[in-house]
Amino acid sequence: MQEMQASLKKLPWDELPPTAQAKIKQVATGSPLFRRFPQQTVYADPEIYNFLLRHPDMVIGFWEHWGATQLSLREVRENHFVFKETTGTTAAIEVLHRTGDLCIVYAKGEYRGPLITKAYPGEVILILRTQLTRDSMNEPMIVCDLDALVQINSLGADVLAKMFFTSLAKIADSNFEVTVYFVSQVSKAASHNAAALKGSAEEVSSIRQEIFEDFCDVVDRVAMRFARRNQPTPLASKPRELAKANSDVLLSQSRAPEDWGMSHFYDSPVSFRDENAQDSSAELSVPKSIDANRSDNMIRYSVPKLPQPER
Repeated sequence: MQEMQASLKKLPWDELPPTAQAKIKQVATGSPLFRRFPQQTVYADPEIYNFLLRHPDMVIGFWEHWGATQLSLREVRENHFVFKETTGTTAAIEVLHRTGDLCIVYAKGEYRGPLITKAYPGEVILILRTQLTRDSMNEPMIVCDLDALVQINSLGADVLAKMFFTSLAKIADSNFEVTVYFVSQVSKAASHNAAALKGSAEEVSSIRQEIFEDFCDVVDRVAMRFARRNQPTPLASKPRELAKANSDVLLSQSRAPEDWGMSHFYDSPVSFRDENAQDSSAELSVPKSIDANRSDNMIRYSVPKLPQPER
């Protein structure tokens, strides 16, 4: 409860319209379930991150196109989305507030799944805080903190939900981690092979044409920034190592400190196709459903070898 109150106190209440304030207070009233997710730190271009944050249906669209998830997300109007899952869980989602470092989302719907088979209505507030930073090699990094408030609107359901809260929380943690990781992989793909990534996005039927065109513009700018950052200069004592001699794919110029436990973030690329590239195999984890734990989420895709820069 103290953590929840501290999180709410940090919100810019003066900047929120009365309707947004009312929805947040409505969910926070009583004894809602509160979860502070483990902080996620990944390498990603800020423009890619912000674009996918504004268009989360594009992320789900990729997963649907690959047949890797049971989730669907559609934008019905600006800042309003409809979420559905094949098990019956549905929600209407509204972005209440969004700036460069804060995003507040409200969702109202009903949950149905293997943990609680009967459909129960509820409301959720998600508070996503973002920090933009760079590492010692000037590579862009994103630090994500997510808080969730869940209000179950059914007599006795809150008791049942609290019984399963530990399991649900671990699943939610995993889904948050792999979603942020996926955004990082899209950023790396944009940096190393923009044409192939745009070609893959063009195949996703759920992406509207205007959104696809905006995405392509963002990808081109990310690729240009990456090229400028990694262009050799006369002052450099030696060229930066752009690729490992014995590796098919390199996703980042630099690595996070080992104590961050992020070494596994560089093992595999986002799945996309290039007609001129040879195929290799790598694992990419995406949430198949809101109930699937991480061990169930790993799916193998055929992914291309990225071009190896000359030394």
